[in-house]
Amino acid sequence: MQDAILFLPGKYTPQDLPYFSRLSRGRFKVAVDGGYRFFAETNTTPDLLIGDFDSIKHKPTNLPRKTKVIEYPQDKDKTDTHLALEYCLERKAQKIDIVQTTLGAPDHFLCNVQLLELADRFGAKSYHPEVRIINRLSEIALLIDGSREIRRAAGDTLSVIPLSESIELRCRGTAYDVDRLVVARGETISARNRVEAANARIRVSGRALVIRLYRRAR
Repeated sequence: MQDAILFLPGKYTPQDLPYFSRLSRGRFKVAVDGGYRFFAETNTTPDLLIGDFDSIKHKPTNLPRKTKVIEYPQDKDKTDTHLALEYCLERKAQKIDIVQTTLGAPDHFLCNVQLLELADRFGAKSYHPEVRIINRLSEIALLIDGSREIRRAAGDTLSVIPLSESIELRCRGTAYDVDRLVVARGETISARNRVEAANARIRVSGRALVIRLYRRAR
């Protein structure tokens, strides 16, 4: 499967549409229940419409034949986003963006952050999927025992939030460069580090969330 992008339910403003349209070019496009609103606003069609359709006002009836529709009952064990992400991971999508325009309900948002762990469970020797939650203001990704280059990031803010008991952190290109800084879970010393170089690089030993706040909306 090609790279994928999942559109979650939320408000899609006129300012959002150009950015997300560019982001979705050449990707497998998924409308997660009420996330179909993005496609209605842009007069485009998803490759997949999935969910229990409790947050979609009018289930579209004129979709092209290429659009696959998977409907689930409302009484189920997994969220619509979970089911959509599993669908893409099972088909070996390499890069998956989950578009969540606002935080929304706190329980849904925290569940979606937890779903970043799902990519690790689907990972294999020859398959290392990259999943992030993204909107025009920020992105969230999971980093496990590895490094990441943050490109074209001058002026952005990085926070590295430990998920394991502790992490060892290295940062370069930031206001506070560190080397082998040990951060325990629950500490905030690794939050809100400003990027000063064109590109920044971080390395984490352990499991951590990497949160990038853009200097200005995309």
